Amino acid sequence: MLEYTVIMFVRISIVIFTAALSVNAIDTSVRSQAVSQADTAAFCDRLSKALTKHGDTIIGSGVSSLKGKSADGMMASVFHLMFETTGNTNYRAAAVTIAERIIAEMKATKFGVIYIKEKEKGGESISGGGPPAFGFYTAEAARIFFLEKRYDEVQYIAAVLDAFPWSEEGWWAATVDIATGKPKEPMSKPSPINKNAAIAMAVGMISEYCKGVNAPLSARLKSKADRCLKKIIAAQEADGFWHYSLSGNDPNNKDILGYFMLTTEVLMRLREYAPSFRGLTLTDALGRAGAFAFASIAPMTDPNTNKACSRWSTRETPAHYSVSADGEKLKRTFQLGCVLIAGGYHAEGMKIIDHALKYFPYGDAGMDGAHAAYPGAFILSILRH
Repeated sequence: MLEYTVIMFVRISIVIFTAALSVNAIDTSVRSQAVSQADTAAFCDRLSKALTKHGDTIIGSGVSSLKGKSADGMMASVFHLMFETTGNTNYRAAAVTIAERIIAEMKATKFGVIYIKEKEKGGESISGGGPPAFGFYTAEAARIFFLEKRYDEVQYIAAVLDAFPWSEEGWWAATVDIATGKPKEPMSKPSPINKNAAIAMAVGMISEYCKGVNAPLSARLKSKADRCLKKIIAAQEADGFWHYSLSGNDPNNKDILGYFMLTTEVLMRLREYAPSFRGLTLTDALGRAGAFAFASIAPMTDPNTNKACSRWSTRETPAHYSVSADGEKLKRTFQLGCVLIAGGYHAEGMKIIDHALKYFPYGDAGMDGAHAAYPGAFILSILRH
């Protein structure tokens, strides 16, 4: 018995020591990324000017000019965050107008899921809707209505999310037919990690927002988000990487590093906006994800010059993320900057965002503009608060 106790003590000590080394290695990297208050303030000023120019141009053209459900949700968030940091009520009005448009479109459908695009199912075409756009527009509209104390709208969005097809195994449908509410694929098939993460963000956030108006609904949503997160975190590789699918398979026609950044960004938003999800398990997973982004993606992203991540790539994964006015390339760069800064890698994140600002698509009312502004406003909110 004594021998067994000694052996177990040694094993546990080794595990704790190894974990401590790993955490210290990550912490050292983060500490080395510290930026002075003056440099942080200067960066925030540059980013704020870009967001102001873009936001004012969109408002000048009318927020009805926005194109796409993801763009609606993202820009609603951008405008409200700009109001929160500047006090400019024009941004608040724009955010509320977009949120009201989103919920009106949701209520115009049978199940509250807005049409995104046609999908094939069994040789037939269906009107598809779902994540990640579904996660963006529900989460951001609900956050705005919650801050505006419009709790009936919050409860409506919560009920829509609660009714969205869900597997007790821990995942949501990837796409539904908006006319029938039925999933495109059997629920026995897990949907991609990024899609689950987007809905987990929305469900988790809204579980917080509806606590005071519908406690049972809040509890159901929290339980679903917790179970999904458990699946997502269990699927994370030791180096912090998340695959495209929960099974660990990576389709060759997907930029898997891009989807990794999307997954990480939405989970960082969940942690930021929903205090009950700030536990050590998710925080540790996001710490590993941030460390992976810093070590493996930042070096292959402009203005850095290294080549591709050697371990995780597919045919569609770029050898290098070159920043340009190309919307897809710019999207990935802003996503990476957001992941780095939210993960504590401030110096590297600011360097990459500063480079990307040269190509900011001012006044673009589609996804290119939204994909630049959405991470930008989140970064500014984090750094200023």
